[in-house]
Amino acid sequence: MKLIYSFDPSCWHLGQLCKRGHAWPGTNHSLRRNYKKATSCAGCTTTRENWLDAFIDNKAMGLGDNKIGTLCKQGHRWNNSNYTLRNKHGKCIECEKNRDRSGYDKANKRKYQREYYHKNKDKILTRRNDPEKAAARREYIRRHRAINGRPSRSKAGFPYTPMGDTETRLMRRAIRLAGRIPSVAQLVYEQQVQHWKDFPDDRIQYVRVRAKEHSRWRFMTDIKYRLYHRAKAKARKVAQRGGTPFHLSPTQLWRRWCDFDHCCAYCGASGDLQVEHVVPISKGGEHHLGNIVPACHRCNSSKSSKDAHTWYRAQPFYEPWRWHNIQSILNKSKPMAEQISLFAC
Repeated sequence: MKLIYSFDPSCWHLGQLCKRGHAWPGTNHSLRRNYKKATSCAGCTTTRENWLDAFIDNKAMGLGDNKIGTLCKQGHRWNNSNYTLRNKHGKCIECEKNRDRSGYDKANKRKYQREYYHKNKDKILTRRNDPEKAAARREYIRRHRAINGRPSRSKAGFPYTPMGDTETRLMRRAIRLAGRIPSVAQLVYEQQVQHWKDFPDDRIQYVRVRAKEHSRWRFMTDIKYRLYHRAKAKARKVAQRGGTPFHLSPTQLWRRWCDFDHCCAYCGASGDLQVEHVVPISKGGEHHLGNIVPACHRCNSSKSSKDAHTWYRAQPFYEPWRWHNIQSILNKSKPMAEQISLFAC
């Protein structure tokens, strides 16, 4: 039977004969790819000795699931050719027929092992008594157990749990049927929930203490939260004096601090800044964004209820451009008209 070749027209086409003369059977053309940037000849781009082996049409030759492959080690030729007929797994069909599988039969396994031992008794005893090979075998078993874990008891011949140890087997069975054992944290949580159901007053007290601790921690770490509470205290002070405080959100205060680069509006110091009213609350200053600047503790306590411009000119760190910067930023927030007249130069 002659070999039949075929190719996929969507991937290959017959083109001009290449320089090495790889011609498709029965034609004077070379098999080339259809891709624009890869039109090389199929025979020039392969590493096989016979480039046509990849294009053998096994189904057209009536081979079914079998296929034509390279010559096997036993030299089983297909139709006196240089090829071997192989199955779908790539194994020679003739070699598979001649292979003796009696040793792999479970029913005859022990019989096969005894026959193999009697035939190779001297070889087995020599290998068993050799200390180097025995040490190598023990090392192999040790590595195998370290990688794959403990081997099967039935395959390795290890004894099972004694039949009299009924308690151990019952305990293991109960654990297996119980499913996943809860963790210690889950048990503690369930016990705490049950305690709160029985004693609701303890839960209320716990929630209050935790809220207080959370508020203290947030006041120390969140600058927006800290600014909001400081501004809220100032608003309460204005309300006690009969004024009308404006509501300032944490975002508004944060933007005001960003206008001064998170530094004191008077001396330029950084750190924990306080809410400073340019026009003092005691002199009618309102709690309004157009009257608030950031200030350090030293400047805020030193200024107190004094006039902002008069006090600032008397300080050693006075700089005219800082005062003009304060005026320009406060005027953008549209402060009250009476406040502008108090600190205008």
